[in-house]
Amino acid sequence: MERIYYIKNVVTEYSSAISGYFPTFDAAKEALKDCSDWCRPNGTGEIYSIGFGLDANPVLEFKN
Repeated sequence: MERIYYIKNVVTEYSSAISGYFPTFDAAKEALKDCSDWCRPNGTGEIYSIGFGLDANPVLEFKN
């Protein structure tokens, strides 16, 4: 099943945002080096994957 990957970062005390979308887990993991959660160093955040379709649900793949 085809999936896309995205990085989600905490941007304030109360919200988070998607920092980017990637075709592979390895590409997302490499990009995470330049992303960070609010008040944390680079390399922090979560990587999720999601399939295509109406019933697709995100899956947490990596958390740092």
